[in-house]
Amino acid sequence: MRFRSLIPFLIAIILTLCLLASETIPLGIPGEWTWQRIPFNGPALLFGVIISLILFVVYLFITLWGLSRIRDCSRGELAVWLLSLAICSFLWSFFLQDTPPAEYSLSKAPFVLYYKGSSGYFTEANTGIENVSDYLAQYETKMEAGDVLHEGTHPPGLPLFYRALIRLCETSSGLQSFLIESQPASFQFASEIIAETTAMTPHPLTQQDRAVLWCATLITLIASALTVIPLFLLAREFSSRHVSWQVAAFWPLVPAALIFQPKSDALYSMLALLFLYSWVHAWRRHSAVCFVLAGLLIWSGLFLTLAFLPVALCSVLYSFFCAWQQRTAPPQSKFPWKRLLSAAGWSLCGFGVPLILFGLLFHLNLPRVWLLNLQNHAGFYAEYPRTYWKWLLLNPLEISLALGLPLTWLVVKSLCRRHFQASSAGATSPTGLSSLLFSTVIVLGLLWLSGKNMGEAARLWLIFLPWLLLMSLPFWQSSELQQEQTQQPEESFIKQQSVWIYALLAQAVVCVATVYRVTGFHFPPG
Repeated sequence: MRFRSLIPFLIAIILTLCLLASETIPLGIPGEWTWQRIPFNGPALLFGVIISLILFVVYLFITLWGLSRIRDCSRGELAVWLLSLAICSFLWSFFLQDTPPAEYSLSKAPFVLYYKGSSGYFTEANTGIENVSDYLAQYETKMEAGDVLHEGTHPPGLPLFYRALIRLCETSSGLQSFLIESQPASFQFASEIIAETTAMTPHPLTQQDRAVLWCATLITLIASALTVIPLFLLAREFSSRHVSWQVAAFWPLVPAALIFQPKSDALYSMLALLFLYSWVHAWRRHSAVCFVLAGLLIWSGLFLTLAFLPVALCSVLYSFFCAWQQRTAPPQSKFPWKRLLSAAGWSLCGFGVPLILFGLLFHLNLPRVWLLNLQNHAGFYAEYPRTYWKWLLLNPLEISLALGLPLTWLVVKSLCRRHFQASSAGATSPTGLSSLLFSTVIVLGLLWLSGKNMGEAARLWLIFLPWLLLMSLPFWQSSELQQEQTQQPEESFIKQQSVWIYALLAQAVVCVATVYRVTGFHFPPG
């Protein structure tokens, strides 16, 4: 590997460290929205760096071991390796988040989930849902009130999620005890502060509440960690196991996937990728069952948040591009309307059945709720004005930092490669990679130009960040091809993977630096 291959990664590290270290450059637009920097703490920082180094060495060892095995292993062994990657992702996220100073560690979780100003879904479930049927029947009226924050801009899925956790802890004393006993010291300390603060209020923090909050935190961490599995499977549709593993291994090192835990945004990436994988798999294999599953998954996502609307659009564009390429590829000369209609019909079955059932059983008009959510979201910027052109310029930089500059470099290099449009898995195939990547680029471009995320784009785009990892596929495909063409018998496996190792190392450095320097939540010091 030439030294010049390392230069972009070194530049990415230096730029990130300088930007994070600066106290004069705001992380946002002052007066509208800025992310706060975590104050430097020498001893805590040194301890955290040591822990992070140990964690990364273990993570690198396991990912390299897996990379050396998965090319020709059985499906059973592959499943074990994917589960191992998910476990490593969880452990990396868990321990790395618990090493920053005081209120910026996992102690943030109870504050984020409990207080209404941060999310409000737990509070709504705990105090606002006496009867689920009545709650759903009245939800449309509730949305008509015009709240422009969390409650008014979301469907009822998240409050019901917390209500289910409350009910689970109520009926299972063993689970509640386990959740109480498994809490780390930082989480317990924060819970004690909330308990003291709310002791004289009508709704003081109880032991059951602590168990529910910790359960929600764990579920969010696990869901985020499991994202590596559908990410691998989706990449595998267009590339080798080797390349798919290389791409999936970067997800745990994406800074935004850590600093916004345990917000509900961290729940969505796994479900969104699982839907997209089901859709792509269904299209490529003409599977009616997978289309029905995709419809059910997108309904589940939209029951939680309207952030799944762009995900649905991406799938539609993918099928359209594939159909168009199929039309122009010999011997096919007609646009495959029948195939498109079949995909739409089967997916609408999976989407429409729960939609109709909720309407009949709970008198919930979800389409009307979604429309009201969109109207309320538009009202947010009327109450909290933002400057469009400033965010238009800033958002690409914010997303780049949320993803990590080393990965951003790989994405840019991949999309600029001359072979991109003619890659072996790309435009030459009517179900190729180029169709998916063009779809993601168009959707993200429309979102960027729409001005729907003027502030907090790093958090709001967390659901889309795995798409950017998929955009790096052409780079790793090209590297794999070059290795196969120029591989020397005496070259070691580690040397063959040197570019990937250095990319992982650079990404880990910026991930750790971001976690220790940027907080995804506005908390007062102390």
